[in-house]
Amino acid sequence: MVLKGIGVSEGIAVGKAFFIDRKLTKIKKIKINESNIAFEIKKFKEAIKKTEEYIKHVKELSLQDLGEEHSFIFDVYLLLLKDDMLIGETERFIKNEKVNAEYALWKVSRKLINIFEKTEDPYIKEKKNDVKHIVDKIIRFMTNDGFVFKETSGEARIAIAHDLSPSELVSLLKQNIVAFAIDLGSKISHTSIIARAMGIPAVVGLEKITDNIISSDDTIIVDGFNGVVILDPDKEVLEDYIVKEKKYRDYVKELEKLKDVEVKTVDGEFVNIFSNVEINEEISISNEYKAKGIGLYRTEFIYLEKGDVSEDEQFEILKDAVLRNENKPITIRTFDLGGEKLSNLLPHPDEQNPAMGLRAIRYSLRFKDIFKTQIKAIHRAAVFGDVRIMFPMISGVEEIRQAKNVVEECIEELKNEKKEFKENVPLGVMVELPSLALITHLINKEVDFFSVGTNDLIQYTLGIDRNNEYVAYLYRPTHPAVLTLLRKIYKDAQKGGIEVTVCGEMAGDPKYIPVLLGLGYRNLSMSPSAILKAKMIISRVKISECEKLINSLKRCKFARKAEEKLEKFIDEHASDLFFH
Repeated sequence: MVLKGIGVSEGIAVGKAFFIDRKLTKIKKIKINESNIAFEIKKFKEAIKKTEEYIKHVKELSLQDLGEEHSFIFDVYLLLLKDDMLIGETERFIKNEKVNAEYALWKVSRKLINIFEKTEDPYIKEKKNDVKHIVDKIIRFMTNDGFVFKETSGEARIAIAHDLSPSELVSLLKQNIVAFAIDLGSKISHTSIIARAMGIPAVVGLEKITDNIISSDDTIIVDGFNGVVILDPDKEVLEDYIVKEKKYRDYVKELEKLKDVEVKTVDGEFVNIFSNVEINEEISISNEYKAKGIGLYRTEFIYLEKGDVSEDEQFEILKDAVLRNENKPITIRTFDLGGEKLSNLLPHPDEQNPAMGLRAIRYSLRFKDIFKTQIKAIHRAAVFGDVRIMFPMISGVEEIRQAKNVVEECIEELKNEKKEFKENVPLGVMVELPSLALITHLINKEVDFFSVGTNDLIQYTLGIDRNNEYVAYLYRPTHPAVLTLLRKIYKDAQKGGIEVTVCGEMAGDPKYIPVLLGLGYRNLSMSPSAILKAKMIISRVKISECEKLINSLKRCKFARKAEEKLEKFIDEHASDLFFH
């Protein structure tokens, strides 16, 4: 049987199933007397303490294999154990509603999870699973159902479960677990991040794999490249995958050679690779892979749990990010959320179509006090390094001027408040709307740099929701309209004498990097996990070849034909980047 899921960590593993049944018993609501409140709160606090001890223990276990750069995953859980919206609110719920601690925690956590579920940003949405995992652990300690897995036998095993938390995965890896496959999960979950860091194959989002495992004697193949899990394979399939596994090991060795290399093309052209980061702890991974700096620092996570965060709090977070970045450039994107995606955390009106409404720079200009708090914090943090500010979802010159006026107001206020800050922070825009891409010749003197957000630029240009399964096949970066806009943006940046960086997913996809190089781009910003593959493809092509590729693609009237030509180009230069 072949099951299709999401491949989140590359590699191939063959082994026997190690089934993990860890479903929680149903949480019951129990009304308590006033005299029992103290007992329930004490039980809750003791479970938190045990959970904290457990997470710290697992963090120590992981340092040997994962290193300091991935410890942030466990720090996230430790911070949740001190979060007032989860922990403090649960205690208040117990007191006010006079209910048992298990039910109070479950009820409070549902509200917090609902906040994250309403956002369209996949990175922010993923935080709901952090909440679920930590709540699950606290409840288990309150019900004396701690985390205990039976020992595996000496042979290699593949973990099969409905879901796994990062801490559970680390515990399993101390046994003979060589891969895992689960019903739930996403590519950007912390469990998936650990799998990639450890280099173990993993497939998530399988929905019903736990229903298809008959016994622990089942032989399983996990194909992390194609997001496939094969149950009880025949002899021919098994032998084929053993060969693939050896090829992959050789491929990994080649990638590792590029870890400390400053990358350039075959004909000697250097390409600057930057990182896109979500939280400060990811910056160490960026440094490890020798990125030139941070091309996109997302600030949305700062607001998620507390709403309107104070200037001083934001300053401390941003200062920490700047210092971790070791004096390399860091481009901080201002608040890029709005509408229903913030629930009750921040003010917002009811809108019929929030995705096209009051969000990003529009929200910031509408709620100027929130915007000014952020701008002032960034200017203060800029004292400690090479900081730039980027405005998202700009549609025209008017919004740029309005945003720059707010910056001027903030500078005057900081002077009056006698706070230490850097005055001349470079200002740029995210070119992600077709309206802005069409007039980059008008704005190349208005700002200091462009950052091209290819995700939304392609989506809005083609009128396609790339997450919609019925039309996703039409989401093609090689569409002639997309190539025309990308070329125009680059040329207008050159004419204006300003830098331009591509920070959308197109920059981190090895398949499309030759396209960007052929169009003229030399600054690419991507997820840290994509850096080594990017280095490999860059080191195998010539700029002249990439330019010829573009000339060939421009003659294609159909994006499908352009994709076919691009795939042929990749096969000729780096077919091993797309493991089969």
